[in-house]
Amino acid sequence: MDIDVIVQTVILVLAVLAIIWHQTRSINKLRDDFTTALGKITNEVASNGQRVARIEGFLGIGMPIKAAERAAAVLPADRQ
Repeated sequence: MDIDVIVQTVILVLAVLAIIWHQTRSINKLRDDFTTALGKITNEVASNGQRVARIEGFLGIGMPIKAAERAAAVLPADRQ
C-alpha cells in the first residue's frame, strides 16, 4: 500500500472519532442542563401543588363532604 493511502485513512478515522467525541460531549452537556431544569420545574410544580392543597383545605373544597364539614366546623365564626 502507498503511504498516502494509509495517511488519508488514518486522518479520516481520526476525524470521525473527533466528531463522535464532540457529539457525545455536547449531548452529555445538554442532558445535564435538561436534568437540572427538570429538577427545578419539578420543585415548582410540587410547591404549587402544596399551595393549592392549603387553599383547598382553607376553603373546604376539593375534599370529601364529611371532611369539608369537619374543616368548616373548626373555623372561627368570623371565617365561616
